[in-house]
Order: sequence, then C-alpha cells, then structure tokens
Amino acid sequence: MIIPTIHFNGNCDKAIAFYKDALAAEVKEINYAKDAPPGSGMDELPPNFVMYSEVIICGTKLSLTDGAEAPPKIGNFSFMIIYDTEKEVTAAFEKLAEGGEVEEPLSTTFWSTLYGSVVDRFGVNWQLMVKAE
Repeated sequence: MIIPTIHFNGNCDKAIAFYKDALAAEVKEINYAKDAPPGSGMDELPPNFVMYSEVIICGTKLSLTDGAEAPPKIGNFSFMIIYDTEKEVTAAFEKLAEGGEVEEPLSTTFWSTLYGSVVDRFGVNWQLMVKAE
C-alpha cells in the first residue's frame, strides 16, 4: 500500500482544519509529540507537533505530518480530485484558492465541463474537475 504524505513545517494542525472545511476531509487519526512516551526523542518538539495523521479526502487516504525536517519539494506533484458536480468543484476550488495561487482558473475544457488547478496556502498542488461523462 502506498499512502501519499504531505509535510507541513509546523502548520499541520492548521492544514487539517483547512482541509476539513475546504474538502470535507475526514480525520481518522492524529498523533501528537505530546502523546509520545518520555525519552522517545520527541520531548524537544512542540506539544502540538503532528507526528502522523491519517485523513480521508474524497475516498483517498493521505498522511499529513509536521515532519522532523523541512518539507520536501513537490513541484512536479499534484492531487487530482474528480467531483460529480460543477457546484462541488467550484466550492472546493474557491476554498483552496483562499490565500493560495490559482494556476488555471475554472473553465470548460474538452475533457471536463469544469476544470481548474490551484496551489493552496500550504503550497500543495490541486487539480479539480467534474467527472467526464
């Protein structure tokens, strides 16, 4: 099994809350540094440092973490979400674009009635579209 992991440099709690709102993410698990056993090497981390979390976004399992080091660069990587309706695409796109950067505005394409791409406020690349008929 491969589980994509997104690294946030101390902002994981904020990212989880953002994705719960923007993408209706379902949080399955969050492990904080404060919950680690004494002497495990996590004592020096901030208490709300997310060591591991598991969320479900549109049926896909993702891991979100603050990570122990600087987040890796993800310039050639994006998540694609395929929705059933234009209303769902528009709502998610608008929320992801808040504080982010629209790379391709929502528009009609030959492969979808509504498609767009955006980099959210955390630097994560997203492509959103309506399911092709």
